[in-house]
Amino acid sequence: MALVLVKYGTDHPVEKLKIRSAKAEDKIVLIQNGVFWALEELETPAKVYTIKDDFLARGYSEEDSKVPLITYSGFIDLLEGEEKFIG
Repeated sequence: MALVLVKYGTDHPVEKLKIRSAKAEDKIVLIQNGVFWALEELETPAKVYTIKDDFLARGYSEEDSKVPLITYSGFIDLLEGEEKFIG
């Protein structure tokens, strides 16, 4: 299991690769401009989360996100629970 961070927008090829290659037991967290991925239908078996403050700061409402929103403290909980990290 790994925690995958996506911090760049939908036009970034490396972020596309990270999302596509994530496995079912992995978790993906969308941060910074990576939150724009939360507006897309993502093709990944991994569980995906979006940082709520980053998403709302870009002018979206909670209802606009297609993935669950989490707080920064929730993000820290995910970080502490995973032994691998992919940034």
